[in-house]
Amino acid sequence: MNMQAIAVYLKKLSEQNPSASYYNVDVLKYQVSSNGIQSTPLNLATYWKCNASTTDVRVDYKYNPESMNVPSMLSDVQVVVPVDGGVTNMQSLPPAKWNADQMKAYWKISSISEKSENGGSGSLRAKFELSEGPSKPATLAVQFISEGSTLSGVDVEVVGTGYRLSLLKKRFATGRYMADC
Repeated sequence: MNMQAIAVYLKKLSEQNPSASYYNVDVLKYQVSSNGIQSTPLNLATYWKCNASTTDVRVDYKYNPESMNVPSMLSDVQVVVPVDGGVTNMQSLPPAKWNADQMKAYWKISSISEKSENGGSGSLRAKFELSEGPSKPATLAVQFISEGSTLSGVDVEVVGTGYRLSLLKKRFATGRYMADC
């Protein structure tokens, strides 16, 4: 690392916010591509049943601690399912929100881990009543974050004198995390 550049950056931060007691510096950001379901922290399976007047959707999910260097909780989990066909009504378990403008159902789960109900496995279900069916099965999207672990196992240490690492945050977040039926 270029320690002189980090020192210049920290000086700039201190000038912008002189009352702060510390400053965070991101030193490493990277992307990880999936290598099959064994490498994904949340495995998904989707099922669609599309008729002229209704569409049934089920999303099964399973927490996968083996995908992480140190198993950690997935937080702020959001599952977004687009449904076309002129949705007039939605019934769901657990409750989801329907956004008519975007034609998408949204589920929010605060956290998923091994300590969650059923070891982090569950199902999201919805029945959509349609005015212009049938729907076409679509790709769903999932977002979440996790603190305290990485998917790659990468670690950081400071070698040498004169510098110390006061805090090391490990975190991963979803980018393109989707599931097809």
